[in-house]
Amino acid sequence: MKKTLLFTSLMCAGLSMSALAAAPALMPYPAKLSQQQGYFSLPATIGFSVSQMGDARLALLKQQLQQSLNTQLVDNNHAASLQIHVKQSANADYPALGDDESYSLKINSQGIRIDAATELGALRAAQTLRQLAFEHQGKLPFVSIEDSPRFPWRGLMIDSARHFMPLDAIYRQLDGMASAKLNVFHWHLTDDQGWRLESKTYPKLQELASDGLYYTQDDIRKVVDYARQLGIRVVPEFDVPGHASAIATAYPELISQPGPYQLERHWGVFEPLLDPSNPKVYAFIDAMVGEIASLFPDPYLHIGGDEINPKQWQQSESVAAYMTEHKLADHHELHTHFNAKVQKILARHGKKMMGWDEIFHPDLPKDIMIQSWQGLDSLAQTAMAGYQGLLSTGFYIDQPQKTAYHYRNEPIPANDFVVPKISNDTQWQQWQFEMPRLKGSAVKGEFVIFTQADGSRQGYIQVNKQQTRMLNDIETLGSLTRFWLDTWMGPMQFEVSLNSTENIDGRILIGNSPYTVRGKQLGSGQGNNNAPQVVKPTYFEPQSADNILGGEATIWSEIITGDNLDLRIWPRLYAIAERFWSAKTLTDKDEMYRRLAVMHEYGTKVGLAYADQQQAGFASLVSKGTDLSPLYTLAEIVEQAQYYTRHHIKFQADAYHHGERLDRFVDFLPAESLALVALDSTISQIKPTDKTALTKVDETLSTWQQQLPAMRELVNANSELLPLAPVVADIEQTLQLSRQLVANCRNKAISQAEGETLRNQLWQLAEVRQEMVIGLAYSAERLLERCSN
Repeated sequence: MKKTLLFTSLMCAGLSMSALAAAPALMPYPAKLSQQQGYFSLPATIGFSVSQMGDARLALLKQQLQQSLNTQLVDNNHAASLQIHVKQSANADYPALGDDESYSLKINSQGIRIDAATELGALRAAQTLRQLAFEHQGKLPFVSIEDSPRFPWRGLMIDSARHFMPLDAIYRQLDGMASAKLNVFHWHLTDDQGWRLESKTYPKLQELASDGLYYTQDDIRKVVDYARQLGIRVVPEFDVPGHASAIATAYPELISQPGPYQLERHWGVFEPLLDPSNPKVYAFIDAMVGEIASLFPDPYLHIGGDEINPKQWQQSESVAAYMTEHKLADHHELHTHFNAKVQKILARHGKKMMGWDEIFHPDLPKDIMIQSWQGLDSLAQTAMAGYQGLLSTGFYIDQPQKTAYHYRNEPIPANDFVVPKISNDTQWQQWQFEMPRLKGSAVKGEFVIFTQADGSRQGYIQVNKQQTRMLNDIETLGSLTRFWLDTWMGPMQFEVSLNSTENIDGRILIGNSPYTVRGKQLGSGQGNNNAPQVVKPTYFEPQSADNILGGEATIWSEIITGDNLDLRIWPRLYAIAERFWSAKTLTDKDEMYRRLAVMHEYGTKVGLAYADQQQAGFASLVSKGTDLSPLYTLAEIVEQAQYYTRHHIKFQADAYHHGERLDRFVDFLPAESLALVALDSTISQIKPTDKTALTKVDETLSTWQQQLPAMRELVNANSELLPLAPVVADIEQTLQLSRQLVANCRNKAISQAEGETLRNQLWQLAEVRQEMVIGLAYSAERLLERCSN
């Protein structure tokens, strides 16, 4: 099948077979692993013994292991080759924050032995065993593993409010989460665009604000119970006081303005706010928390609390009177007052408050949990104030970002800022920049670059008045200066001409999406004379690190449905899970991608549907029985426009709403092309004295070029694909340029003048079209740099 051939090409194009054998392709990678010579060959039937596990978890575990080991497990306590020993007595209770998930796994000539302090540890060990069995197909390497998670909270948030996610999709994600050793399913159930939770006390919520798409209370109990068997907690999110259009549709009397209201069909942040001056609001919250508490045993209940537009509060006479009565100066104090009352309601029902950054206030009890979408600066403030927190910035997987970007994000703030040393010979330039976006305000900031006498450079930047950050890899490419940093938007790479004394010229890449940049020089000079003062970021107190409990990946569903949910999440969630589970020092990008290529295949074996979703999506675009190979090739060469570029394009086209089609070719692309990752890896291995890697690059380009006629024919013959015709034409030009670069690279280094011309052509080919980017254009630019003087 095409997907199997793709996997083989990924492994062979950029990764040597010797590298494949270097270490087991496990993800998350264990804390300690030693491998010995030899293998344990799995027989058709194997003796199996287990101690101290509850019946439900044991039955599920046995089913998973039989499937993965491809053997029949027979209970045999006296001659068991697969032994699982749990120290604590059988405990199938609901998992708790801080449970011991450690385990040891040993495989030798005698068989397989798992030791764990709890059932949860045994479940995590079983997932490691399943991955080993997949990679080694019938024989298991002799290994000794001692493993435990770095963080106790390792989550995935799924938004079922904007687009309803069918139950089968939810169960699949739970299976995938278990395979990645994630342990918290955060379920976003209410928002402006839908109420997805059956209420017995306020039934109009599902009757008027769900379009008939909601989870019954019995559905929820079953999901929670299945997650419990997998060792996964389920944390519900019930948004108050904002994101309340669905509540307003059903019960407008609870809202700060009289309405009328209807279910919101557009995406964005809207005005309806619960009325904090109305006692009925607190009765509503109390009743809903009571119902939610009966369904979700987890001690945490997420109240959202983010993105409050105070307009309705500011226009309400009753709210103004309430604020005067309670001596509340502004809407921030009113929001804190409201949250304090909600917190007391939660406490009466045995629940702890959890919410986004905006709920943070030092008057709230220390047992609340803050989930940060605003970034490490906000998370550090929360942690140093004594509150527990989670990081989600950098793990927004509804954005199609490179897995490497997510992998670089670290929940614990690092005090690694280096203040520049300025000598009499130090040259400096300071610049102001502005990057207009397709939706929302422009991104603005300042940066300064210091050049030392030996040519080394340091750079610092402030973006949108956030704390100062260091610039990475400042380098010169002909007339351009290039540097980058990771931001809440994704990796932000500047490619700008700084030769003018007045204006910036060039582009900023947010992921793979190019944006124009404008700006001007604020000053330049030498030595300390008028040199800009670099303000160090706030020092993070290391003793506060214990307050950061981990993180959650989040998948908001404005342009995601159950038909492509798996394709959007996996396999990159394995890499994020590794950041939450494994050692902080595990940062090698190439090694991560080596293992991710294996996990790309493994995920389908544990029931994840991303390969099937892509195949079904492609098949829906052509007539029945059509060969889909050209579309798979196209999907290797192009990628979705990254960051929120797709959302913003839809907003500009007045298509940012529930009625927009989400069944085009771009909707069935993965977050990134692993084929391009492999190609880039090969390009990085090109050496002037060794043309082997260059030959491999040319072979890949030639293979793609051979598919062009079939690609053109398929696109021109199917109306659903016809809008892609200009993209295919540009791909043809990109391939021609790329192969020209290979030919030039074989014969001679490319001059700066030739390079500038080629770079300009590649920049044009990398523009966003049909919500996509020709990722190959960036690979070709890397090839150009590798082959230039």
